[in-house]
Amino acid sequence: MNDDPREIISALFVLAGALMTLASAVGLLRFRDTLSRMHPAAKPQVLGLVLILFGAMIRVFPNVDIGMLILAAIVAVCTAPVIANRVGNVAYRESVEDGTITHEAPVLEKFHDRDINPGR
Repeated sequence: MNDDPREIISALFVLAGALMTLASAVGLLRFRDTLSRMHPAAKPQVLGLVLILFGAMIRVFPNVDIGMLILAAIVAVCTAPVIANRVGNVAYRESVEDGTITHEAPVLEKFHDRDINPGR
């Protein structure tokens, strides 16, 4: 077994990233609806990926592959919030149309009653 401090630090980053990704997976299974699942699908999962990539960067430090690992981390950090935002917008729009979001239901019923009973 090699007791190089770089390997130990690299293994710790990979382990931390794997735990964050595991927490993200548990959050995806535990939450009920899409709006609740957006957070564990985006934030801890991307943080786990960045930690794993950072651990890999430490492991292969003098190699030229570090540029590709940095590029992968930048792409993940830039695209995951945008994708989560789009999924959230679509899920919110669909749930408003279905009537499953309850905080807007009284407003919709108020306008619906006004259309049915114009004297009210």
